[in-house]
Amino acid sequence: MDALAEKLEEGKLYLQRPINEVLPPRLLLYLLPPVPPLRFVLAALALTLLLVLRVWFLLPGRRSAQSPTSRSSRDAGTAKHRSHGVAVFLGSGGHTTELLQLVSALPTQRYTRRIYLVSSGDHFSLEKAKKLEKKLSSSSSSSDSQDPPDAKVIQIPRARNVHQSFLTTPITLAKSIVFCVDHVSLRPLLRRVKGGDGILADVILMNGPGTCVPIVAAVYLLRVSHCSFVLWLSPTSTLSDHRSACLLKQIAGLRSPKLIYVESFARVKSLSLTAKLIRPFVDRFVLQWPRDASSTPPHIRAKATPNTVYSGWLV
Repeated sequence: MDALAEKLEEGKLYLQRPINEVLPPRLLLYLLPPVPPLRFVLAALALTLLLVLRVWFLLPGRRSAQSPTSRSSRDAGTAKHRSHGVAVFLGSGGHTTELLQLVSALPTQRYTRRIYLVSSGDHFSLEKAKKLEKKLSSSSSSSDSQDPPDAKVIQIPRARNVHQSFLTTPITLAKSIVFCVDHVSLRPLLRRVKGGDGILADVILMNGPGTCVPIVAAVYLLRVSHCSFVLWLSPTSTLSDHRSACLLKQIAGLRSPKLIYVESFARVKSLSLTAKLIRPFVDRFVLQWPRDASSTPPHIRAKATPNTVYSGWLV
């Protein structure tokens, strides 16, 4: 027994030795992954830098400093006579209640197309959206059905389930991003080829929670690819035939949905994690506190991002 115990201790000490002392150097070289060529590494870094710079130039804070009132007055003549579409992400619970109150205040004559983005398995938000549509359709005397033709529901896979481990969150997040890219960016583009408007909705309203992140990522993929194709099919390009000119005209006319995030009414002193993540990327970031928007201290307004709007209570 003593000899067996000694051999066991020797085995433990042997396993505790560094790996370079246990295995020969030649075998260690086979265990290491191959290093890619330097030109591939430099090309990947260059593409990553170009992508980051392009997204940075697309941020709302980097755009023209033209005020929203001037843009609205400029487009007032055409906006009054054109119908719009609005997509609403219902985040379940209080998020759904707040956004449905905002949607109920929108004029149905102007926002004729309504699309509800609902997390998978969220039956509460689905039923609330159907009740609101039934109320809106009955008030406008357009239809008495429960699912009117001008409303649509898209169920999005959750980016992260409640109490889900952070180790498996990247997998569900990737699935949600792929789904949003397909339904928010790719499918509207295919409808444009068939004669559609090529856009999911003119405005996407969000209030949380984390599934807002894949929606924002899908919209920015559309914006980045739009800029890329326009630069590639520029008039100075060698592709100057009639087909390329028509394709350039179609791509240059592409629109992407405007992103509006309304922070929850329950957030009085601090922002939610989703709000902190997507605040630099949305076109309008609306805060409902303080109650009186005019009472916001000047130093707080000075620190706010250019896309921040202090609206006061909306719900």
